[in-house]
Amino acid sequence: MTLVAPEAKDDGFATALRAALEASGLGLESVQRRLAQRGVSISVATLSYWQTGARTPGRRASLEVVAHLEALLGLPGGELVSRVPAPRPRGPVAPRTDEVTLPRFAARDVVRRITETVENPDSLLLGRISHHDEVVIGADRRLASARSRIVGRAEADGLTGMGITQFLDDHTAGTPRLIVHGGGSVGHEIVDHDHRVVGVRLDYDVPLRRGDAVLIDYELGTEGAGPRDTSYDASCSLPVREYLLVVKFRTDDVPARVESYQLHGDGTPLHPRRRVQPDHRGHAVLLALDCPPGTVGMAWSWDD
Repeated sequence: MTLVAPEAKDDGFATALRAALEASGLGLESVQRRLAQRGVSISVATLSYWQTGARTPGRRASLEVVAHLEALLGLPGGELVSRVPAPRPRGPVAPRTDEVTLPRFAARDVVRRITETVENPDSLLLGRISHHDEVVIGADRRLASARSRIVGRAEADGLTGMGITQFLDDHTAGTPRLIVHGGGSVGHEIVDHDHRVVGVRLDYDVPLRRGDAVLIDYELGTEGAGPRDTSYDASCSLPVREYLLVVKFRTDDVPARVESYQLHGDGTPLHPRRRVQPDHRGHAVLLALDCPPGTVGMAWSWDD
């Protein structure tokens, strides 16, 4: 069993802002109101993006808001502004030739459309404490099931739900279906049979108050054959403190190579690929801590 964790990071803007907010005892709504009294306009959602790391201030106007935040939270001038990261340079990344190939999903526009339809703005105000995925690969090397458990904590009052979207790469797979085991109920569902995409708007059992925790538990299956995928990952728009992925292979059919990978939101690698050794039960385990927005998962291949 191999546990994979990102390297330790220096405290950045989001970390410093969260610490200052916690020390002040102010909720995001209170901060927004007090900034408005200073003539500064900013949404609660944007403040949530900043303190979770989903987005960072970039424009001059945003940096001016950060300066007002410093004064409001009693921080020395420049304490937060100096931590705003510079834009990351972009450019072509030369792929390695010895890596397991990751699939390229052809129906991204369909996934985006369905995601936007089922998404609840409250999703961005639910902090992700942990996200655990358990994937079972059957005797035919097809995905038998994938169960996800997410522990979240409300960053504001009155949160009512979130959106969940799942899709299958393999065109020979059946229609995906999503079963909710806990944390809420299905308020709205969209299924695109042709592109094998399912989207669900999950309504929490009760509205969440700031600081409330919720355990969301759901499972992905298929009506018909499961996908013959050779990778599984989670794409997260918000930071996750702990991501755990367990892929369970048959002991008599363990892949020749299993690798973990982690990507920034723009698709560039966050860390080099790492080899994962399945244990004697055929279980491959990936643990990633303090995940920024992006994608994290595992890919595998057989010799035959």
